[in-house]
Amino acid sequence: MKRTITILIALVGLTLAGFIAVHTGVAHRVFFEIFAFVKGDGLIAPNVFRIPPINSPYERWLQRARKELPLYAGQRLHDVVHVDLKPWPQQGDGVNGLYLRLANYQMVDGRLIEIPSGGNTRSERHLYEEGIYVLSGSGYTMLQQQDQATQRIDWRQGDLFAVPLNVRHQHFATGDQSARLLMVTSFPMVLNLIDNEHFIHHTDYPFTDRYDGAWNYLQRRELLSEYESSVNFIENVPTTATVPNTGSTQAKHFMHWRMAGNSMLKMHVSEIPARTHLNAHRHSSDALILILAGEGFSLAWPESRWDDRIRVDWKAGSLFVPPIFWYHQHFNSGSTPSRHLAINVPDLVRNLGLNFNNELEVDSEQVKAEWKKALERLDEPD
Repeated sequence: MKRTITILIALVGLTLAGFIAVHTGVAHRVFFEIFAFVKGDGLIAPNVFRIPPINSPYERWLQRARKELPLYAGQRLHDVVHVDLKPWPQQGDGVNGLYLRLANYQMVDGRLIEIPSGGNTRSERHLYEEGIYVLSGSGYTMLQQQDQATQRIDWRQGDLFAVPLNVRHQHFATGDQSARLLMVTSFPMVLNLIDNEHFIHHTDYPFTDRYDGAWNYLQRRELLSEYESSVNFIENVPTTATVPNTGSTQAKHFMHWRMAGNSMLKMHVSEIPARTHLNAHRHSSDALILILAGEGFSLAWPESRWDDRIRVDWKAGSLFVPPIFWYHQHFNSGSTPSRHLAINVPDLVRNLGLNFNNELEVDSEQVKAEWKKALERLDEPD
């Protein structure tokens, strides 16, 4: 009899526990966690998981090309200015580099190339957009629109520009040292759409609405808003003028740029005052973030999964990417303002109707605790 009563009590307890689990969403969450684990998917929010592309055109290309690519796969590079590079003969004689496959992105990729002094890359044209930041050295780029005269872009460390769509171009290093460039392109997105690499690199259609070879191409500047300009060249991004974001409770400064008539890639620079941080935010756009000045750290985490967070400690020269639709937050723990350059594709996802983003106006208790610890460590006597 006692045993029967014990069993009944246990059954009632299990039933009650199951009822509570279902109606508090615990069981639902557990189901999706297990489902995501079994399928190898990324759970990015309660009941929301991202199915990673397994056999996309870009993934198939990467499998074929990886034997010849100096491939780097990951989410961060601590110092892109000094990281060791590998020979990349497809880019040109004596050219070294790394192909950056970051965070399973399917819209943008990155390339680090170093051109020896007096050397050059091979001439090429392509149907994807390309933004270029000069990490070190100096040189020039020759642009050749079909049936028009060549145009020269001189550049040096800190400069930013974009190669116009499908314009033949070639980079040359001058001076006593090699030139190192960071390139961000929309090649993955374009390949996923067209699925034909030969077509992407061997189409001769001239997009004269984007680049017409005009003598004043590099001097063109149009103010689109208080925070955004249409330009084709920015000199010395680490010191270029920014404007205060008056709509924010934080006194950060920033500026956005549209370059070369691009419809996908967009660039912006943000500055964070010493010992402050930005709000946590997330977006559905791929984004590469390069630290130009200062020191601090960034946190990235999927919604409701703080224990899965990633911390990236950074300084000038650090490069990292937040996983798709993960919250990420930047903290300047140094004594001087920090500045970072972001190259992403917000207009692309907006035009596709896939622009999802939001910002957390109040720090979570976990973030407050992490930031407090960071400041306490800095205030400790040497």
